[in-house]
Amino acid sequence: AGVSLECGFQFGWTPLMYAASIADCAVVRLLLDRGANANFEIGNYTVLMAACTAISSEENILKTVELLLSRNADPNFACRRQMTPLMYAAKKGYPKVVALLVANGSHINAQDENGYSALVWAAQCGHKSVIFKLLELGADKNLQTKDEKTAAELAKLNKHSEIYSLLSLAANHLQGRYHELIKQEAIYSLATACPDQGVGVFVSDLINYVYSSYSAFDDMEVFLHGVGLEHIIGLLKDKDITLRQLLFMKKDELTEIGITSSRDQQKLLDATNELQVDERRIGDLPKVTKLELSRDEVLTFLQEVNKECSKLTVAVQTTNKHFLENSHKVVMLQWAPTETFIKVCKDLVCGVEKLGEEVGKLKDLV
Repeated sequence: AGVSLECGFQFGWTPLMYAASIADCAVVRLLLDRGANANFEIGNYTVLMAACTAISSEENILKTVELLLSRNADPNFACRRQMTPLMYAAKKGYPKVVALLVANGSHINAQDENGYSALVWAAQCGHKSVIFKLLELGADKNLQTKDEKTAAELAKLNKHSEIYSLLSLAANHLQGRYHELIKQEAIYSLATACPDQGVGVFVSDLINYVYSSYSAFDDMEVFLHGVGLEHIIGLLKDKDITLRQLLFMKKDELTEIGITSSRDQQKLLDATNELQVDERRIGDLPKVTKLELSRDEVLTFLQEVNKECSKLTVAVQTTNKHFLENSHKVVMLQWAPTETFIKVCKDLVCGVEKLGEEVGKLKDLV
């Protein structure tokens, strides 16, 4: 019909800009093949930005963005507010598009005029899947906006409590914020007994709780990214080491599984020590096996054991109450077979009964 490829419509947009804004990949391809400029911009707003904010399915947007990038669209061009296409995609909630942009050279930690990075935008808007992807790709969780707010703090301000918990746990442990968070939120609702290793309440329980609905990014990866040790993820996965096992490991055990760098070992030991919440093992309790001991030492020992038992009782009571009151709301993905749950519950009952027997013997001995 003789319409120019670069003719301007409303707002000065070209046909390519309009096609990109609805992620019509076929029309975008046709216009590019006819010579349209993949880097066209008006007011520093580019065709790629229009595609990243398109009103369409993420699959269509992904195809359109991929096509534009293949025609040399600049993934780091910033608009007047210094926002890049990556920030726009993160703000809109498109994890696949985010991954594609980063793979094509988009600067993951770039900040706009207000100091917002892609991760901050995703946190403010509540896009959990985008946050997981950005963390996986190495986004800096500690960047602050011009108002000195981190992604976690903005998530909290915008009432995205699950994302706040995730970012607080994943953040560098030097921030020191998640210790109190875990103590307050996990100790009663997520306490568990670990028969092989003693009684403990661990951050992995809270991690599993926080993002059990997003299994594509596991707790081990979030933890290791958070402490800057993502390079050992492959090693641990090859050896089938779980986060719970890692939290219990000592220096010699880390060496044995192949983590030989003293720097990496110290990072892990420091982080796991901070992440353990009021962990108690029998070795940490007063030593009552010595030949000379006072009545107070024995009493203190028994009081400590009783305190830990009380915590576990409260934890199970809280869990039972939660399931009873919210059975119509609770959605758990990837449940293990029913037989597995029954076996664990039976083992727990046996463990409690055994504890009762041993306490009875101790009472008689005393």
